Amino acid sequence: MSKGVLYGVGTGPGDPELLTIKAVRTIESCPVIAAPQTADDIVRGAVDLTGKTVIPVRFSMTRDAERRTAEHASLVRELVVHLDAVRDVALLNLGDPSIYATFQRIAPDVRACGFEARAIPGVPSFCAVAAALERDLTPEMSSPLHIVPGGYDDVRRAFGWPGTKVVMKARRSLADTKRILREEGAFDGAELVEDCGLPGERVYRSVDDVPDRGSYFSTMVVR
Repeated sequence: MSKGVLYGVGTGPGDPELLTIKAVRTIESCPVIAAPQTADDIVRGAVDLTGKTVIPVRFSMTRDAERRTAEHASLVRELVVHLDAVRDVALLNLGDPSIYATFQRIAPDVRACGFEARAIPGVPSFCAVAAALERDLTPEMSSPLHIVPGGYDDVRRAFGWPGTKVVMKARRSLADTKRILREEGAFDGAELVEDCGLPGERVYRSVDDVPDRGSYFSTMVVR
């Protein structure tokens, strides 16, 4: 018996021109689109969604594990209704669906319900940030690259690691991050981009100019 397929589609960091051809074709082929508002806005700059069923994806930014689990389970139930009716679903994820992505949180549950879930890669936000800053994230072939979530409790230790550090979704911790950078002597090697590829993108070459609380999509690069 035929079943619908769930596609986790990476939409890139914000610029519709950074959608891959495969992402566009997948979105065009799916009758159902599940999307947070920002990803929906990006895709509408490249794909006509007329006639498709669009499911808004809204998750609270809570650290409460039980609440997050309940929200994910609710989305799975909604998606399974369409998959069971043999309607393919494109779940849009900013950046790439393998990096802090909703798709990876719910794909195991969708598979457990007997449906296929496939990832469609996208341009990671930190790569777009590196391009905006004209930064080489790996100046040597032996240079390590560390991706650190903004909520990481031991960010001070991360700044002591060799190579380049990328702090993603740094909004809530910016004031503390700036203080730690000063204390660790890494202040001059840090730059930040807010809302890379989105309307209102802001590039901060000096951390002195970075606000204590930026947008949710704040990405810092530290040498």
